[in-house]
Amino acid sequence: MKTIVKTVTAAIIALCCAFSGGLCIAAEQSAPGKTLILYYSKTGNTRAACEAIQKETGADIREIKDLNSREGFWAATGMLKIFMGMQTKIEPATVDFAPYDRLIISAPIWAAQFGLAMRTFVKRSDFGGKPVIIFITADSFIEEKYQQKHKDLVVASKGNVTGYFQVQAADLVDGKKVPRPKEKIVAEALKLVPDIKACIEDTK
Repeated sequence: MKTIVKTVTAAIIALCCAFSGGLCIAAEQSAPGKTLILYYSKTGNTRAACEAIQKETGADIREIKDLNSREGFWAATGMLKIFMGMQTKIEPATVDFAPYDRLIISAPIWAAQFGLAMRTFVKRSDFGGKPVIIFITADSFIEEKYQQKHKDLVVASKGNVTGYFQVQAADLVDGKKVPRPKEKIVAEALKLVPDIKACIEDTK
C-alpha cells in the first residue's frame, strides 16, 4: 500500500511541476536540509533574478566570479574559449557542498552553453550525487536539445538534475533582440518560484 501511495504522489508532483518556463523532474534520491544558489552574472540580470529567488526560497546564495574581463574585445574571447572547450580563472575556485542537500546552478547562456565562468565551475566540481536545479537566463528560449547539453554537463560532474528553468533576457522587436529591463526579468523569475519550490520539496 505504501508503495502505491508513493508512486501516485510522485506522479502528481511530476505533473504539477511541468510548465512553460521549466520542468521539475522527480528526484532519484531524497534529502532534507539547506539549498545553495550558485550563480554567474555578467550584466547583473542573472544576479537580480537569483537574488529574487533567494528571498522567496530562503536559500543561501554564492556568486561565481570570472577573474578575467568580459567587456568589449574580451567578451569575444570568452565566446571563443567556450567554442574551444577552454576554461577561465574563477573565484571561488571550489565550494564546499557538504552543508547543503541541493543546489541551484544559474548562469546566462553564451553560444548555447553556460557562461564561461559557470561552465568552468561545473566542470571542476564534484556534486556527489546531490540534486541540482538549473536556472538560466537567455536572449531566446533554449530548446530541449540544448537544455540536454546543460544537463549532461552537470551529470558529468555527478549532479542529479531535478529541474530546469529559464527566463528570457531579451524580446524580439522588428526582427531585433531588445534587452529586457532587470525589473521584467525579476518579475518573470518570481513567476517560477512556486515551481522551483516544488522541485526543492520533491528532494526532501
